[in-house]
Amino acid sequence: MQVFGQRPLVSFIVSVYNLERYIGACLDSIIIQPFDDYEIVLVNNNSTDGSDAICREYAADNKQIRYYALNGEPIFGKAVMYGTKQAQGQYIHYVDGDDMLAPDAYGEIVDILRNDAPDVLFGRFSPVLEENVINFTDTPYQTKRINGRGKDRALEYLTETQPFNVATWRLIFSRELREHYGSVKHLKTPVNIYNDVYVSVRTLLSARSVYYVDTLIYLYRVHSSSISRLTALENVSECCKLLLSLTWLMRCATNTEQERGFVHVYMEQFRYQLVTALCIVSNKQITENAAVIDKCLKQKDLKSMATSSEDHGCSVIDKLLSEGTAAGLTSLRLQCFNIVEQIARRVLAKGGDIYLAPTGHIGLYLKTAFETSGLSFSGFFDNDVQKNGMLADGIPVRLPDAVTKIAADKPITILIGSGYRNVREELRRQFITLGIDEDDLHIVEF
Repeated sequence: MQVFGQRPLVSFIVSVYNLERYIGACLDSIIIQPFDDYEIVLVNNNSTDGSDAICREYAADNKQIRYYALNGEPIFGKAVMYGTKQAQGQYIHYVDGDDMLAPDAYGEIVDILRNDAPDVLFGRFSPVLEENVINFTDTPYQTKRINGRGKDRALEYLTETQPFNVATWRLIFSRELREHYGSVKHLKTPVNIYNDVYVSVRTLLSARSVYYVDTLIYLYRVHSSSISRLTALENVSECCKLLLSLTWLMRCATNTEQERGFVHVYMEQFRYQLVTALCIVSNKQITENAAVIDKCLKQKDLKSMATSSEDHGCSVIDKLLSEGTAAGLTSLRLQCFNIVEQIARRVLAKGGDIYLAPTGHIGLYLKTAFETSGLSFSGFFDNDVQKNGMLADGIPVRLPDAVTKIAADKPITILIGSGYRNVREELRRQFITLGIDEDDLHIVEF
């Protein structure tokens, strides 16, 4: 029970935007947790559906809920940042209003937070796929490689075992971390679609200790109406904004090689996501979109943005600063599309069925780009068992094991594209182990 006058152990910051179908289940999943030393900071990001009435009803019935209704444009990340300023708890846990905590998620966590007091704690999550949509899944981790090893050793391990999916709801962290890095003005948290990546990376950099529990904590609901789903053109500007913020983070908030290596992973992931998106937008669209990116670039001191390979600097930001946004993006688009065309010519000359691995944003962008160059795909391969049998952009998704039967019937080519280098290499090894000849595998790198 919370002691009067003291901070609650945990502040759950619940952000809502047009989630009348889900917000009740979300709040119920918190209220039924096996402890009551918490508060819920419920923030409505100017919803236009019935979310407001539902939120007010819950707040009226539960004294541990503080409700705030925001006005103005419902920018992604706005509600989360507002709720953070209002939070009073010793720890902060972000919960999206369409997601849920797993039953009894805090059964073990409460004692760890009270007794071990880690700066950051995270556990397992599971996607809840409501519709025929594709999304990321979790990766298993070894507690002995994280707990009690120090922040740098933990980051080194997470860098080795990418992808470590960062999201605002992934981490339970000490409020002192946000108070510490929120005071640095030139590292102001960006408010955009990839706000969660920046916030999570920055939080881990600020931590002294990281703790992992092999427990299901979070249920991430995936549906096609999610605000986080982007077109390729939107992704161009959002990836550029994030890369700019990560470059600043690299230069201003990293002190060790482990920290720089961890940030570099996400710079490379979103660079790859950017260039694959560029392959399927036109030069005219890039020019029209450049003004949005320019506005973000002008908010920084450009002279201090000079980067180099020695500090894992972002080559994309270098290019935009030296050539201009529109010219730099157009040049990147041409380079990447030339690579796509060269691969397409080799694959078409060989003949047979063509597959892509894995799915996700990048897989769908590559599919569209290669189709522009004349390729027609028979399907995707992906290790996520929840995707098996689904349709991604109209073609089936299969587990890699299915390749044995498929390859026995006719010649195939598998194109491998991922924002993580180690994932690309692991998929290549996996298909070779399943009997696919190396000549039938093409890793798509930009």
